[in-house]
Amino acid sequence: MTKLIKYCLAAALAFGTAQAHAGYIDLSQVQDVSAVLNDANSYDFGHRIVTNAAPGAANNGFADRYTFALNTAYQTNALMTSTLYSDNTGLVITGFNLRTATGALVFEGSVNPLFDTADQAWGFEGNRALASGNYYLEVTGYTTAADASYSGTLAINAVPEPTSLALMLGGLAVLGVAMRRRA
Repeated sequence: MTKLIKYCLAAALAFGTAQAHAGYIDLSQVQDVSAVLNDANSYDFGHRIVTNAAPGAANNGFADRYTFALNTAYQTNALMTSTLYSDNTGLVITGFNLRTATGALVFEGSVNPLFDTADQAWGFEGNRALASGNYYLEVTGYTTAADASYSGTLAINAVPEPTSLALMLGGLAVLGVAMRRRA
């Protein structure tokens, strides 16, 4: 009987020690959004994180990836927000980047100055051109609360064909000549 009690105590101590030194928890997710993005030309993304891990960068974090494939050239833009409720509670976003499938940085997001700093609004300034290929949008950060979230939108628009641009410029030139003759 004493052997059984000793084994139980040893198991309880081992379990308690493992819990005390739980370490870093990876809260990342990966989603392929190609179908929705190519059908609708936009994708609304987000992640609600509910965790019982201790808050802070040393204890938990995430590097979410939204993968997609483009079969032709597009222009893209994206905006993402995460609200800090008070005293850094919520999610702290540390990066918002667009990368190739191999991980090479294509566009680095920046904090949008038009929003309140507590909103943590990140985006890509203006429309950016992308060639056909495989990419992923990456959102990185860590939690500072047991329940927090972020959300955003990734949008793509077809790049106009060179012939369309030439026709448009030709039409503007004709209008300019006509206006000049009237004056």
